[in-house]
Amino acid sequence: MAEPYETKTKSGKLEERIYVDSGKFIRYSYKDKTTGKITKDKIILLGNNQMAYFLIPAGNKELAIKAEFDLNASVKEGDSIKKLIDLLSEI
Repeated sequence: MAEPYETKTKSGKLEERIYVDSGKFIRYSYKDKTTGKITKDKIILLGNNQMAYFLIPAGNKELAIKAEFDLNASVKEGDSIKKLIDLLSEI
């Protein structure tokens, strides 16, 4: 019998679920000003291991590509402009 932290893949192979990190995250989108179309998203994961990824639409999935990030960058939230660091403090 499998341990509670194990799972089976579709092919029946056993895999373990192993804790890596936890924390806060911010996700925001990039919109083409000409077309108004969302071109990609960025997700910033803030835990012990701080990482960021671009999420690129790829059919019915999203492809994650490692990215750099700056918590002093600003994003538009509704009609206001906020810094990422300020959004994190609201969580």
